Amino acid sequence: MKEIPSYTRLGPVLLDIENYISDMNEFTITRKNWNQDKWDTYSLSMIAFSLLNRVIDLGEVIIQEMRLGVPQHYRDIFSILAKNGIIDETISNELSSLVYYRNLLSHEYQRITTKDLQKILTKISVIQTFLDTIRAGLK
Repeated sequence: MKEIPSYTRLGPVLLDIENYISDMNEFTITRKNWNQDKWDTYSLSMIAFSLLNRVIDLGEVIIQEMRLGVPQHYRDIFSILAKNGIIDETISNELSSLVYYRNLLSHEYQRITTKDLQKILTKISVIQTFLDTIRAGLK
């Protein structure tokens, strides 16, 4: 894996991602029946949206600071990171698939379902792996 310079812009983004992952994990642990309450669904949707935005932000910061190119779309961020040896293809593909849910939460919020939120929850481990990979690559 390629080393990533330790830019000061990374710290707050990494911390936000950790906090959102913790919030989502706490939410699902303490609220087993969250999908029966619309307010729980709305709350979890906002946490998921914030988390996915910060994952994208993390990729953007790395690309900008390392001058790796200019992504045209959010999905491109993870391809660029993989192409440059920052993350592997599997992580890149998994994170790229989450862009769909980020866009759904952003542009068609009324269409989000508890099934969509559960799908995002199953991908938390991929986001954690991405975070761990970036932390391991920091100089």
